[in-house]
Amino acid sequence: MTSGTEAAASKDLSWEGRSIELGDIERELNRLWQEVVGGAHKGPAPARASVLNLVVYTTSDSDAEKLNGIIGRLSGRHPLRAIVLSAEPERPTPSLDTAIRTYCFTDPATGKQACCEQVMVGANGEPANHLTGIVVPLLLPDLPLYLWWMGEPNVETSNFSSLVRSAQKLIIDSSTFTPSPEAYRALLVIARNSRRACTVSDLNWFRLWPMFEAIAQFFDDRALRPHLFGIEKVTVEYARAPGSNASNPSQAALMAAWLYSRLGEEPKDVELKAVEREGAENGNVLSFEMRTRHGDETAAFRIAEAGDSGRHANACATVGDRTLLDRVVMLNSRSQEEMLDLALESARRDVAYEESLELAARFLEKEQTR
Repeated sequence: MTSGTEAAASKDLSWEGRSIELGDIERELNRLWQEVVGGAHKGPAPARASVLNLVVYTTSDSDAEKLNGIIGRLSGRHPLRAIVLSAEPERPTPSLDTAIRTYCFTDPATGKQACCEQVMVGANGEPANHLTGIVVPLLLPDLPLYLWWMGEPNVETSNFSSLVRSAQKLIIDSSTFTPSPEAYRALLVIARNSRRACTVSDLNWFRLWPMFEAIAQFFDDRALRPHLFGIEKVTVEYARAPGSNASNPSQAALMAAWLYSRLGEEPKDVELKAVEREGAENGNVLSFEMRTRHGDETAAFRIAEAGDSGRHANACATVGDRTLLDRVVMLNSRSQEEMLDLALESARRDVAYEESLELAARFLEKEQTR
């Protein structure tokens, strides 16, 4: 990552080709790099800098196009070679369509320039079923591979299984699909595979961090800590579009799972409740409520969005008929780019996430029987 002030991007170079051969891509990458070096008339020559390979899997060209700006900005903080795959096996004519772009950044502190590359590959027809053979020749050697799988990860497909076998980190976003209990358990198997290391990051988990912090803040008050135990019921409300029967309880399931995994307690009464909310993102947690009993006293802890696009929430704690805390807390919601930034920072395991996956799967199973 760039130290100090964020690096400033300079002019980039690009190339596009349709129905090309795989060898053409590497040749054009090298040609563009020679142009970058040849264009540096003053100062030190640019460095072809990367600390990781990022492979992104999508199923449409439009999704791939939307990533251009995000990946370009991320490259300034995490020097990388990005390979964006748009796989459309149903197309009748097999082809590889490619676009290459170089990103060069100047560190304002040192004046040195570093350059990264993004390769967009549209794999159509039969080539879309053999993505590993396309990806491997394009990887920078001796660097970790992070795989961002956009959409539902289907562990039964050869593309997913073969790419994951090569990856040191798998990045998903469970807000973009409704995960099954089996999907969460499959992610846990990937994260805990004893034969090779592949950590898992879920952007939906990062979305919940501000809410986790808000819940934990209840118990900064020592007088409230005994009420953290003896949980009788947890209710998590999540958004559903008005008039729609479709809902995504994944975020709500992860929130309840986080609580019980951190306490090390067996869940009792957990309710995930879909609530119609105009303007809210489908599946976003709207409120969290925990009811407990300690001795003869009951307590309730509730956090609910304040209706301003998730930036603020009302936090209230009552013990018996006494209100011991009532305040507004900042939730500091993150953009997709900020969450990807977090995912790229480290390949270390997220133990709290892993320990929540099995519980989240159980909560989803319960939802399926409602």
